Amino acid sequence: MRLKHLQSALSSVPTKQFLNPNITLEQYATSPELASYVINFAQELGDVGESNSVLDLGCGTGMLAIGSALVGSKLVICVDIDETAISVARHNVEGMELEDDCVVEFILAKVSHTPSMISEATNRSVKGRGGRGKGGRGGKRGRGGRHGNNHNQGRTLEPNICTTKPLNGDDDDGIPLLPNCVDTVLTNPPFGTKHNAGIDVSFLRTAIRLARKSVYSFHKSSTSPYLLKIVQSWGYEVEVVARMKFEIPKMYKFHKQDEIDVEVDLIRVSLVPASL
Repeated sequence: MRLKHLQSALSSVPTKQFLNPNITLEQYATSPELASYVINFAQELGDVGESNSVLDLGCGTGMLAIGSALVGSKLVICVDIDETAISVARHNVEGMELEDDCVVEFILAKVSHTPSMISEATNRSVKGRGGRGKGGRGGKRGRGGRHGNNHNQGRTLEPNICTTKPLNGDDDDGIPLLPNCVDTVLTNPPFGTKHNAGIDVSFLRTAIRLARKSVYSFHKSSTSPYLLKIVQSWGYEVEVVARMKFEIPKMYKFHKQDEIDVEVDLIRVSLVPASL
């Protein structure tokens, strides 16, 4: 699917913004423009689309998940801590004309996070993976701008799909899924400001544990150099693949302007050795 067609399709998603956004969860919806760029880029690299399974970590309204489904991903899993967000994402999936052979699942779960986890995470790699060299080749600038009947109704995750189980030790990050259970993880995590300091690192660590092939994640451009160093210290190839404007509308009482643009970097973590 071409970029303009994907953007047009995502623009028809019924509910694009959070109905009652929760500031403690840093809920800012991913726009159709930004989501379409990310999905298009990931599809060109073979990370989403035909034969791929995708997980949207912190799915919110489900924009990245729906985009993944629209380009033909065989399995899409939506994970979020907020019951209302899961409900909105499910409603949005039901309102789109997705292919019948694309399975969309939903999990209500929270990425575990405490400040002490971050200092520990910076000193060890994700369990079960070996180092594959360092990346971070700068990155090209991208544009994103925050820059009929549907038979795929979306279901609660069943045990035989991406097997769920209680986790222990390093795998116990709050998401009840086995390591390497999907090809690609897409995430628009909290930026990790104020009371949530470091949660962006926790999201990255969980995303890397769950993915087999790649991870795509948004981060404030001011913090991405620090995050690149952390991911590299875990032994993974990582790079900034686009710099975009994340448009945040006036959503909370403390917002003074009708809209602000936050500069964000889209980073890609490669989990497959280059020789493959």
